[in-house]
Amino acid sequence: MAYKTGFVALALLIFFQAKECDCASNAGASLEATNVRLPTSLSPVSYVLRLQPLINGNFTILGYVEIVFGVIEATNNITLHIKDIITKNDTIQLYSGDKPNGQPIAIVEHSYDADRDFYTATLAEPLTAGRQYLLLMEYEGYLNDQLVGFYRSQYKRDDGSEVWAAVTQFQPTDARRAFPCFDEPAFKATFDISIARQTNMTAISNMPLVDTTPFADDEEWVWDHFAPSLPMSTYLVAFIVSDYASVNSTYNDHVLFKVWARKEAIDQTWYAIAAGPAILTWYEEYFSIPFPLPKQDMAALLDFSLGGMENWGLITYRETALLMDPELNSASDRERVATVVAHELAHQWFGDLVTMEWWSDLWLNEGFASYVEYLGTDFYEPDWKYLDTFVKSDVQYAFVLDSLESSHPISVAVESPNDINQIFDSISYSKGASIIRMMNNFLTESTFRSGITNYLNLNKYGNAAQDDLWEALTEQAHADGTLPQDLTVKTIMDTWTLQMGYPVVNAYRSGQGTVILSQKRFLLVKSPNSTDTHDYKWWVPVSYTTQSSPDFSQTQPTYWIPNTEESITIDGIPDGQWVVFNLQETGYYRVNYDSNNWQLLVDQLTSNLSVINLVSRAQLIDDSMDLARAGQLQYDIALDLNSYLIKESEFVPWDVALDNLEYLEQMFTRRGGYGQLKHYLTDLLEPLYNSVGFEDNTNDPQLEQKKRVLAVDWACHLGYGDCVMRSVQLYSQWMASPDDQTLISANLRSTVYCTAIAHGGEAEWNFAWEQYLATNVAREEERIRYALSCSREVWILSKYLDMAFTEGSGIRKQDAGRVFENIASNDIGRDIAWEYLQNNVEHIAGYLQTFSVVGDMVAAVSNEFNTELELQELISFKNVHVDELASATYAIDQSIENTSNNIAWMDSYYDYIVNWLTGNGYPLML
Repeated sequence: MAYKTGFVALALLIFFQAKECDCASNAGASLEATNVRLPTSLSPVSYVLRLQPLINGNFTILGYVEIVFGVIEATNNITLHIKDIITKNDTIQLYSGDKPNGQPIAIVEHSYDADRDFYTATLAEPLTAGRQYLLLMEYEGYLNDQLVGFYRSQYKRDDGSEVWAAVTQFQPTDARRAFPCFDEPAFKATFDISIARQTNMTAISNMPLVDTTPFADDEEWVWDHFAPSLPMSTYLVAFIVSDYASVNSTYNDHVLFKVWARKEAIDQTWYAIAAGPAILTWYEEYFSIPFPLPKQDMAALLDFSLGGMENWGLITYRETALLMDPELNSASDRERVATVVAHELAHQWFGDLVTMEWWSDLWLNEGFASYVEYLGTDFYEPDWKYLDTFVKSDVQYAFVLDSLESSHPISVAVESPNDINQIFDSISYSKGASIIRMMNNFLTESTFRSGITNYLNLNKYGNAAQDDLWEALTEQAHADGTLPQDLTVKTIMDTWTLQMGYPVVNAYRSGQGTVILSQKRFLLVKSPNSTDTHDYKWWVPVSYTTQSSPDFSQTQPTYWIPNTEESITIDGIPDGQWVVFNLQETGYYRVNYDSNNWQLLVDQLTSNLSVINLVSRAQLIDDSMDLARAGQLQYDIALDLNSYLIKESEFVPWDVALDNLEYLEQMFTRRGGYGQLKHYLTDLLEPLYNSVGFEDNTNDPQLEQKKRVLAVDWACHLGYGDCVMRSVQLYSQWMASPDDQTLISANLRSTVYCTAIAHGGEAEWNFAWEQYLATNVAREEERIRYALSCSREVWILSKYLDMAFTEGSGIRKQDAGRVFENIASNDIGRDIAWEYLQNNVEHIAGYLQTFSVVGDMVAAVSNEFNTELELQELISFKNVHVDELASATYAIDQSIENTSNNIAWMDSYYDYIVNWLTGNGYPLML
């Protein structure tokens, strides 16, 4: 009955004229202005949703919704989330029960609070606790161009025709733009969705299509009806109306797996359609829980603000994260697709089956998926040795932000949409993944997996908080004997999630085989004006190995530093031999040693580096360089340790080393000592460049290909003659034969393009732009878009910035921010980008319909700021735009702190390193 009511109502809606909500005059005057959460008196049970998006018309969404909800506490009003929607108030009806039977309950007032996105129906009589009610509503929405909610996307077919699609992105708070709803993650319900589409298009949603029926008397339209969903949160609802094609896989015998893309790009789904079903099936084994839906769709979208979105049963991706040209794919392309697919599929259990109660625990979703993506990728591509890259990509990546006083805890109180959007950062993702990896290691793999399975089964189709995870893991750990009975996971992990930052463990010998370990919060710079009086202490797991019997595989801790102790003492460490703590950096902390132990490690790396595990080599490089940067270790020791790199043949340590040396390069760029540093870096890198060679070999192992890309990219960046010459020659040959796609290896294209454009002029830039407009491969677009920012012509970079924020220029709106960031990373472009941002911030925010992206732009352009003038400009920028930049507060405060730290570093270490370079054979040369 309810199903038919909704169907008929929406079919008639196009002919129906109703009174619209007078939003301005009834702006929620009775509601507390500071409370943006919905009242807890009601809880949804089910939705019936009928939508007709007029994609090829005026972009209106004609909508109808039925919501069955239960009453938890008696109330005389119904409050829902609603945004950019016009309610048809004469159609809104409320019935007792879950069917439209009997006399409707009278609604005496409709009001709308634009500040909190609230629609409120005030009732003539209170609703009874314990009973269910049915709300019916017709409304109109809009297919916006802001990449949020239910929005429109456009692309050109090969024949030149323009094609529209309607797609969704609801996380975190934008389902309310598509339909009135209880738009908070804890309000799970089932969804019965029908989409009206033109007959030349296709509709897909979370659940399988079960029926297609005529649309009233219009033969050009039909209704697609989808199976009712399992209980899920509104932010996971999804639908797409498009003319996309699909390929399918029967790899999994109970899940129909499809990948959707533009018809012109369907041949680029070859990798995803193989990897996706295999990884999903492996996750069923890993979680010991079958995938609960009958199908899994993955769709590649041209206009999409994220890398991927885990909508249950319909995962959406940016094209670069799902598609891969069969001939133009590089090592990084394959890695990108594999990892994003593995990440989003992990969410189907951890995030979709069990969802965090509120956004404060976003890290439960994102941290877990960011960790498990490594496991899924490693399963599918074991030859990549992908687990070895975790310390660089996540642990050390999270360290960067978490070493600032303006960091934030993993579990952080958030209320408004602006606050929620800001925590989608490296703390939630990479730090979350890092502490989950740490937990896996101290609990053991067996205990961890069993505990996770128990947690998912206990909370499936519902919501959970981090304490629920701790409880499940503790119970399993106590049963397995992997954690003492008097110690809980909560006791340990609360110290990592409820306070920001991380420790440096200082390991100092006190003689006679004894090492004293103490912990202190690691900060790059401790502000003398800091008002933070919190006593930062953690439960720190301690694993170690020694020179006499080196074994880096035993990562389960043998000791703990409790958060109640200043230090612990470990006996039995052989004197005169090195010791390494925190094996393979499984603990989320740094380690500093006495100078003698550091020297023993330098000697070991120089004489026989293979004794120390390659992940631990990367750890020692990163710890030493950042400890020196923070003034806790002499730079001589850190730079001496780096000198072993001339013998290093593995990608991971080199990747970490160059990432750290890049900071020195950035600080020196505008100083007279840059020439000395450049010669030092070139000499350090030259043996690696010569060993891998400029000529690419796609038959090499994945990490060998990545090592070559790293070496060639750095060599060209430093102006190494052979690299620059080869790149310019290759690009020139390509300009002469633009149809020859085999001239430049996919692995080296980004470097070759950038180098040639940097050493070229208008002709090279214009040729690249023509190739950008012509290509059908999203990753190739991305490579060219980056290369276009490498120009050293000021006027070209200025023109490119204007194009990025101009409608119809050829730069998609989703890519505008990335163009800015790329130009900001160019030594010539940085000042141009900063001036552009200061002069055009309102235009940028208006064009992108958000100020939140401005925070990312400020972070990118200020990354190398290291003068008082630049600091004052940053502070002034924040003060002038303080009201508009509420959604970018975290990022801008972190940029200000980062600039202050850079200034302090220059004052303390610039001259010191210049003297070190001079003393090590790199004198000032003119």
